[in-house]
Amino acid sequence: MIKWKKRVHLTDEQKIENYKKEIITLEQVDYSPLYSQDVAYHNYGYIHTFRVISDGLRLANMKQFMAGILAGIWIGLVYVAVAMATYSFVGADKAVLESLVKILTGLIFGSVILLISFLGGGFVTAHMWYNRTMFKKVERWSIFLKACGLVYAGNIIGIMIFTCIFQLSGALNHSPALAQHIYNAFGKAKLYEVGSAIEAKDALKAGEIFKTIGYVFASAVLCNFLICLATQGSKSAKGNTVAAMIMYFLVLFYFAIGGYQHCVANWFGAWMLILRAISDPTTQHANMAWAFVVFNIIPALLGNFVGALIIGTFMGLFNKEFDTLLVQEARMKFLAEEIERIENKKMKIKK
Repeated sequence: MIKWKKRVHLTDEQKIENYKKEIITLEQVDYSPLYSQDVAYHNYGYIHTFRVISDGLRLANMKQFMAGILAGIWIGLVYVAVAMATYSFVGADKAVLESLVKILTGLIFGSVILLISFLGGGFVTAHMWYNRTMFKKVERWSIFLKACGLVYAGNIIGIMIFTCIFQLSGALNHSPALAQHIYNAFGKAKLYEVGSAIEAKDALKAGEIFKTIGYVFASAVLCNFLICLATQGSKSAKGNTVAAMIMYFLVLFYFAIGGYQHCVANWFGAWMLILRAISDPTTQHANMAWAFVVFNIIPALLGNFVGALIIGTFMGLFNKEFDTLLVQEARMKFLAEEIERIENKKMKIKK
């Protein structure tokens, strides 16, 4: 017969005492290898990515939100540049030069990271690099999810601001071919079978829906392999700005040329579909807009999270000797914050 252990509920004083004991033990660890400039590039990148994202989770709420808005605007700016550069290569009366379109997309889209690096901004997918540490109890889920939520909300609103102004500029009214290319390339094509069914005005079948969700999810996993590696790769440059930009640009080139699903960048397509449904309210346009949010954005968000968890775990195992020290150091910081949080809560109750 299995005997279940009774869960012991500790008082705040007991928790603080246990935390202080654990902190004393963790303080005995030698953390000097984490501060050496002589470690290999890949180790250096892993160490500093861990620290930068950990610190980034604690930025002020408004700063998190505004970083997301800025990145959203840069995404819109770059995607319009991609559309402008590639739409003339695609059309019923032209040869479909898919390889050229992909190369141009990769080259132009990579510039978004230059805008973010020099002008500011942040992606929720970069925060996801840190998600596996939540399971090691070195951070509160509430802190992590709050930071991700603020940045993601900013990303969505930033892209909305850009697309609304772009729509009001009349650029699409004066170029129907460009408008159709954006509708197809950034909207319908990313919905796979569901997009084709809506365009043909067919009823959606369960098989088409599950295939689309599966394609988007798997593609999003691959996407965040690259996004997380872009962040880490740039830190591996050990402060060399040119090398960092090359690493960022190179990895994002692979992401863009592969056409992988990104829960932030895909909002450009979502907002363009929503605005089209508003400006030209037909059943087909309305269906394409809501289907994109449900069958692309949501699976992409989940896939990006899983992708970050997988690649983060692999990189953690590869850098195990440093990862162990980083987790211990982060745990020590977390316990100190927990003690402060409990003591502040007690003071508020007394008042």
